[in-house]
Amino acid sequence: MIKVLMKKIYMTLIKCLDIFLKGNVDKNNITVFMTFKEDVEPIIKSLINENYKVTIIYHPKYENIVSDYKAYKTINMKNKYFLQQIAQIKKSRIIIIDTYYLLLGSITKPVNQTVIQTWHAAGALKKFGLEDKSVDLNNPKIVKQYLDVYHYTDFYLIGSDHMAEIFDVSLDAKPENMLKIGLPRLDKYKTNISKSKKKKIVLYAPTYRDYNMSSNIELNKELFEANCPEFELITKLHPALSTPANEFTNETRDIQTLMSLADVIITDYSSLSIEAAFLNKPVIFYVYDEDKYNSKKRT
Repeated sequence: MIKVLMKKIYMTLIKCLDIFLKGNVDKNNITVFMTFKEDVEPIIKSLINENYKVTIIYHPKYENIVSDYKAYKTINMKNKYFLQQIAQIKKSRIIIIDTYYLLLGSITKPVNQTVIQTWHAAGALKKFGLEDKSVDLNNPKIVKQYLDVYHYTDFYLIGSDHMAEIFDVSLDAKPENMLKIGLPRLDKYKTNISKSKKKKIVLYAPTYRDYNMSSNIELNKELFEANCPEFELITKLHPALSTPANEFTNETRDIQTLMSLADVIITDYSSLSIEAAFLNKPVIFYVYDEDKYNSKKRT
């Protein structure tokens, strides 16, 4: 209840500020929201190489690396910087997003602005958006809140017609909103990655569970390797969580690198299984909490 109230206050405040904050759209001004680095990093680098004025509104976890892109400007995604975020949005000709951003549902969109959604997955094994069981479809105010955000988007990058159908149902998108050009996050798989390893690697990459943080379990590395001595177990938790430190899972080892290095992938409801199929890697589905996962609220 408190979370819902805080969200309502936040959106009301943004709407009030939106009335007073005006901006002239600059045709060379592009803003990229970065919550999932793998989905937008290739786009950011290409745009900067083309000399566009790229502003990155970044998740705080990227504080130490965002300067490496040499962008025109960077803005932290924390709520205390929302004035800067709104002002930047108002003057951007193009906005690229990688997930759901509540902020966009409370802002008046300039008529000559284009918003492109990359999303943060190559496919979907779990329900999200309007299909998420946590969304009360009988509450018109709640539904409108979601639709205000979804309808801010003009185009979606997709890698298949099936994903277009999912966006249609989950995000109320239309066929004319689809850009069938593939996903930037998959480009890295075209690169040959050196595999200097002694053992075969098993990558455990579960999806995120926000209803109970203790549910985001890790496999017991010592027990696993004792029973499977020919394998080394690497854990890569969801980007919203901190991953245990080891030589493969620091910030320089993104999920595409780990997927390429792995011989076997263990996951659950994550769309990484689709990327594993793209790489022709065997997948083990560890779905120990399927009933609970489907019944709980999650982001």
